[in-house]
Parts: sequence; structure tokens; C-alpha cells
Amino acid sequence: MKKPPSAPKPSAREQKKQAVRQALIAAAHSRFHRSGFEATTIDEICADAGISRRNFFRYFPDKGALVFPQRAERLQRFLDLLLEPDSPKPIDNLRRIARLFAKEYSDHRESLVAQQRLIESSADLLAREREIDRDWEEAITRAICQRLDNVDAEVHARLFAGAAIGVIRATMRYWFDNDGRPDLAVLGQMALDGLELGFFRDCSPSGQAANADRRSVTTYR
Repeated sequence: MKKPPSAPKPSAREQKKQAVRQALIAAAHSRFHRSGFEATTIDEICADAGISRRNFFRYFPDKGALVFPQRAERLQRFLDLLLEPDSPKPIDNLRRIARLFAKEYSDHRESLVAQQRLIESSADLLAREREIDRDWEEAITRAICQRLDNVDAEVHARLFAGAAIGVIRATMRYWFDNDGRPDLAVLGQMALDGLELGFFRDCSPSGQAANADRRSVTTYR
């Protein structure tokens, strides 16, 4: 079996650009966590990174973008994974993505928890976080619309996307509120089970309804 072709090596110019970008990110986060987001200035970040203010704007549109430096790349990766044709059911692709992201988040738990605390300290950063949620919700909507072929495709896609983002956001809030210590993979699958099957399906007084639910779920699967 042939090995897939390796990615081309970045040019010297591209490597320099990446080094400058990383220097700005590192300087910014050091300042943000030491002095606070609002108190930190672009001039201070540039001085720490050894970059001129004019050059700063070649890499980032503003100070807040430094807190979410991989925003576009993460969204594109999520969309690519969501559109993979492994399963005709969107919820199954979300399960696979949740397992993958859970491992990555758990591997970087401390830095992500610190970043979330920074975000929660600033109204501007919280607003940007909500914008990111909307971007992901729109991405899910587009992906589901591509898979559905009926007159109600858009409304179904929007409802599913809104519910999915709400569940994901609640799961992440719980994880962050507990310092990233709960098993995120387990939390993610629990959340998606609730999204697919209902969160209170086992809460009947007699248990008969719950058993009936389990039979119908088995048939559905």
C-alpha cells in the first residue's frame, strides 16, 4: 500500500510568519493571565514579542483575536469531520467528533481551563465566544441540510443545530466549572444520548414507560 503524500514543507517565509504569529500569541497570553485582558494593550504585547505595532495588524485584526487564534481552522476541521460520510445519521458523526475532541481537550486541560477563566473575565471575550457558537451552529445547519432531502430540511437542520450547540455548550460549562476533571468523553456521550433519546426518558414513576422507551430505541437503532 502506498503511503499518502506528505504535506509540503513550509517555505522559509511561511515559517517566519508562523514564528511571528506564535510569538504574538505567547506574549499576549502571558500578559493576559498576568495583568488581565482589559488591562493589556497591543503596544505591550508587541514590545514583549519584539514586533512593531504596524506588523501586529498583519497577523491579527485586534487584541481579542489572540484569545481565539485557531478560530477559523477549528471550525473548518469540525465541518470537514461533520461532512464525512461514515454514517447517514448526523448524531453519529457528532459522537465521533465528541470522542476525538474530548481526548484533545483532556490532553490540554490546564491551559484550556485557564483560557476559559480569561474569557469569563471579559464581556468582549464572552461576546466573541457567542459568535463562535453561532458559527458552529451555522456549520451544523449547512451540513444537515446537505444530507436531508425534504421540504422541511432547513427547519429540521436549524432545530437540530440549535439543540446540539446548546447541549455542547452546557457540557463544556460543566467541565470547565469542575476544573476540567470530569471525564469529558463520558460527559459528551451522555449529552448526545440525551439529545438523541431524551434526557428524562428513565424518569417514569413505574418504570414501564422507560422500558417501552428502551424497546422503541432498540428498534430505531
